[in-house]
Amino acid sequence: MKKKRKRKTDLPVSPVILIPAALITITGVILVSVSSSFHKDAPYLENVQRLQELENEDISQTEKKLFALKSTDKPASLSDMQEGITSENALLSDVEIRQAFQGTVILGDSITESIVEYGYLDTDVVVSKRGLSIANADEQIDTAIGLHPNVIFMAFGSNDLESYESDAAAFIDAYRVQIKKLQEALPDSPIYINGILPLLPSAIEEIPALGYYPEYNEALKAFCEEMGCTFIDNSFITENNEGLYEPDGEHVIQDFYPQWLTFMAETAGL
Repeated sequence: MKKKRKRKTDLPVSPVILIPAALITITGVILVSVSSSFHKDAPYLENVQRLQELENEDISQTEKKLFALKSTDKPASLSDMQEGITSENALLSDVEIRQAFQGTVILGDSITESIVEYGYLDTDVVVSKRGLSIANADEQIDTAIGLHPNVIFMAFGSNDLESYESDAAAFIDAYRVQIKKLQEALPDSPIYINGILPLLPSAIEEIPALGYYPEYNEALKAFCEEMGCTFIDNSFITENNEGLYEPDGEHVIQDFYPQWLTFMAETAGL
């Protein structure tokens, strides 16, 4: 009789066991090597740890910290920045304006309100009201706080001139109340205060109280130093350019806004 051939299943099984064992050994060596390499790369590990921490933080806090990580490169000097803006060589496009002001708030009166009317930004950024004075901006301040902005811009004064006339100190006292509210609620959000735009002689002739705007601006500069805010002087935009004003000599036309928004963004490093 012929002998039966052994089936393949009768082959010794030890090699099958030895191969995975070898692979495990090799894998272990590789993991140890990779792990050792990662430990040598301290910045990598720190970045991973920081991302894990951000993942667990409140989203509003995360946005603030990510905002702080953005580049803040600026022109070599203030004069270079201003020259680029007035010559329109450095103006932000409409899309760039929207990108720059994401997560910010601009508070103000009718001049600020026109930012929305001209379509540059929406009411999730611009919180304003026609005829608004700083003393009566409680509702707008509360709205701004609720938006948790990374950066806050303020633009009040024209209507306050009519209210306080020569009493610039009373204007500053009212401003101080609102700034303290913002600083207490949003301590990590820097505040930028726009100066009052120059007013044309025709406007001052119609409303003499408007002629006190230089004194108000000087008071605002000192106030910014007191409160740790940044003063933004936009007067260079309208200087020697009466064509940027509406017939009332107080409000400005659309051409003013890309320059103003670009200057605010550049000043804040947006």
